[in-house]
Formats: sequence, C-alpha cells, structure tokens
Amino acid sequence: MSFPVHRPIPPAVPERSLLLRLLRSFWPILALALLLGFAFQGSRGLWEPDEGRYTQVAMEMLRSGDFITPRRHHHHLHPTKPPMTYWAIAAGVSVIGHSEWAVRAPHALAFALTVGLLFGIGRRLTPALPGLPAAIHATTLLPFLAANLVTTDTLLTLMTTLGVFGYVGARWPLSTVHRVWPWVVLMWAGFGLAFVTKGPPGLLPLLAILVFDASRAQCRTRQLFDPRGLLVFVLLGLGWYLLVALRNPGLIGYLLREEVVARVASSEHDRFPQWWGGFYVYAPTLLLGALPWLPGLASRWRDGPWTRARWSALTPEAKLLACWIGLPLLVFLFARSRLPLYLLPLFPALALVLARSWLDQPHRLARRLAWLPATALLLVLVKAGAAQLHNDKDMRAFAAEIVRVVPFAPGEVVFIDEVPRYGLGFYLGVETEWIGMAPSADPRYDQVLSDEFKESEGQRLYLVRPQRYAAFASTALALGHHAQRFGESHGYVLFGLRRDADQRFD
Repeated sequence: MSFPVHRPIPPAVPERSLLLRLLRSFWPILALALLLGFAFQGSRGLWEPDEGRYTQVAMEMLRSGDFITPRRHHHHLHPTKPPMTYWAIAAGVSVIGHSEWAVRAPHALAFALTVGLLFGIGRRLTPALPGLPAAIHATTLLPFLAANLVTTDTLLTLMTTLGVFGYVGARWPLSTVHRVWPWVVLMWAGFGLAFVTKGPPGLLPLLAILVFDASRAQCRTRQLFDPRGLLVFVLLGLGWYLLVALRNPGLIGYLLREEVVARVASSEHDRFPQWWGGFYVYAPTLLLGALPWLPGLASRWRDGPWTRARWSALTPEAKLLACWIGLPLLVFLFARSRLPLYLLPLFPALALVLARSWLDQPHRLARRLAWLPATALLLVLVKAGAAQLHNDKDMRAFAAEIVRVVPFAPGEVVFIDEVPRYGLGFYLGVETEWIGMAPSADPRYDQVLSDEFKESEGQRLYLVRPQRYAAFASTALALGHHAQRFGESHGYVLFGLRRDADQRFD
C-alpha cells in the first residue's frame, strides 16, 4: 500500500533564483548543515553537568577497553543511558584526538545527517522544494543549539528520523518500480539504533507510525512487521541489552525500575513532576526552540479549532506529521520527568509542517526564503559568542586553574560529598571520583573515604565545599592524613593529603 503524494502549490519564486535551485539540490543543503554543525564546535570548554558526565563515561570505556558496560569510574557502573552516545564520543576522540572538537564531532555529524534525511523525506512530502524542511530544521534554534551540547538527544533525533525516513520511503514511493521491504528494514534499523541510544523514548515515533498506518483505509500494517526488519531491530536495538545483562545480572531490572517506571510514574528524578510541569517546560521549548520560524505556523490555526471533519480533510502526509508530533508530546506531558531536550526528536516533523505551510502560501514564500541565509549566519555568530562566555560550568577554565595552583599532576580527582565535575577528568587525563566522608547508604557514591585511603592511585587532588573543609580535615587526620590547602576555585577548596611523617602527597 502506498499513499498519493500531496503536490503543493508551485512556489512563486523565479526558476532562475539561486536559492530555489539550492533548495532542490541535496549537496548544498548537506554542506550548509555541516557548516552549521561544525562551526566553532570545539571552541567552548565542556560544560557541567551533562557534557562532563557523558565524556567521563566514554573516556572510561577507552581506558578500560570495555565498551559494553558503561562506567563513570572503575568502581561504579553508570547504566542510566544505553551506550550509543558514549560510543560516539569514544569514536570521535579515537579518530580526531583528545579535544572538545572530537567530543562534539558526532553531534555535529548527527545534526547534518538529520538534515540530509529530511531532504529525503522532503522529496516525498514537499516535492516542490525538497530541501525546504531540511533548511528550516538546520536553521531552527533548538536543533542548532542542541547539536553543540553533549547529550543523547541529537543522536536520538538522527535515529528516529532515520526510522521515519524508512517508513516514508515504504509508503510514498518515488517510482512505480518499488519494493516495500528494504524500506521497512531501514525503518526498523533506525528505531533499533534509537532504542540503543535512549531506550523506550526512542520508540515513540514508531508508536505514532503504527497508529497512523493502522488508521488508513485498506491498511496493510502487517507489512511493517516484516521478519527481516524485526530481526534487524533485535540485533541493533536489543543486542547490547542482552550482552550487558549477561555481564551484570540484575541490571535490566534496574533500568526498567529507575529509568522507565521512575521517570514515567514518579517524582524521583525531580524534573518538574507537578501536574503543570509539562506545560511549564514544553510550552517555552516549542515557542522559543522553534524560532525564528514559528510565526510561519500561525495560518494553520486561523481556520478555527480542530474537529473530526477538519481532521478527515487532511492529507495523509499532514496526518502522519500530526501523529509524529502529537502522540509523543502527549506521552511527554503525562510522564513525570520533563526536560526541554526531550522534544528535540519532534523538531524534524515540525520543520516539515513549517515547510508545507510555507509552500501553501506562495505569495509569502520569497520573503521567507530570503531570511534563511541571514538566519544561518546569525546562528553561527551565536555559537561563536557562546564560546566566549565565562561561567563556573566551564571545566576547561577550572582545569587550567588547577594546573596553576596545584603543585603536582594528580593521578585522580576526588570530590567529597558532592557530585563531581566530571569534565575535569577529561582535561586532566584522569578519573574523577565521588566519595562520601562517612559510610552512607547512598548508592551514588563510588566509595567511602576510609576505603579510598586503602587504595594506591597516585597523588590525588581533593575538592570539597568550603563549609565542609574543616570537618573533612579532621576526619582525614583521624585516619592518619594531613590536609594541605592549595586554594579555592569555582566554589571548592583544592587540597592534597600527606601521610604522617611523609612529605609526599597521597
């Protein structure tokens, strides 16, 4: 089964327009995306907390050679996310070298490839200007900024868009000679990779696809469950889960309990769990994140509220996009863990909606297209400006201060009763550890102070909040270690420890 392609009104732009020709060509669009993604990508230091933590786990994989079990320290598993993001960072550092460029390169590449996939989807859903949704997505604020952050979301957006591309290729063929199953395999490959990038949230667009496809007259949704596609999904999406469970019994139970149930049904993660939290987080995300193009959607709501008759009048393409945006957004509103970047995988669909809206208003199209180059330039300048910001989250500056004031090169950085600034480990080339001053039931600690002193890990740099320094110095002294203070920086006291009658830092 295939759907008829909606042919938008031909744009009222002269055929000789350079911009129009560029929007009909794949390579200029991909070049724009690569330029936007990689421009100033490594000019900024790693910011805490997310960039440092993801990078720490990736570097631990490179140090240990274990690419199956994520660890933030060799003492401590870090199973809060599947490994795709860690693998990508580790690959970037292995290929490019030890730099911020290497850490963020996979996200720039994922951003560019998502734009390329939108061109492919645009050939089927906006054939008059196939590059228009791709160009809109590349110059939309949230996708652009997210590509400069080390999180799972830009990679997840690539994988889910790949899955949708496979589905669109199956249902909107470009030629009469068309086989459905290769596209279905591609769809399942995309969602398998999405599942090993962020787990169940990566399957929300698949849910939207299945609901949409099953709602079509003479539906053949069973085509989508081709055994070849399901096998690919199992290998790509479930293979890692099987391996990590065999190595770490009980880990799958933890993932289901803490990373699925707790995020959906409890306030455990304290991410705006109140009933109004979804509106508080996601309304500004959509309003600001879709700038500068959001006003182009205004005409979509001028015809009055949505009704069953209005829904029935929509084309199949419009219904698919509505499901792609609406069903995941509904899940995010009800889930009790909410962050702005959760919506990022919906922005390719939003770009397609915007592109179709522009094409349905040809009298405004030329003026809107003229803003694309200016917006691209402005976004690059924004990224360049962000690299000049100075704040306590920048671990490159913090590491430089440590090198200046600490009289030795630490073999490990140890944070006392405080979530570590993991990015320091990247710049200092060491592990970063989180220890408790006293025995605690908190499972987040790597270990307690008394056990830390029993290990031989070279000269260690300790960091503690100023109000806790005196208590720590007393505890360390009782265990036979004298604290020597080097100074304060970024809200921490920096110090080392010496053993009794021993002038060497421990």
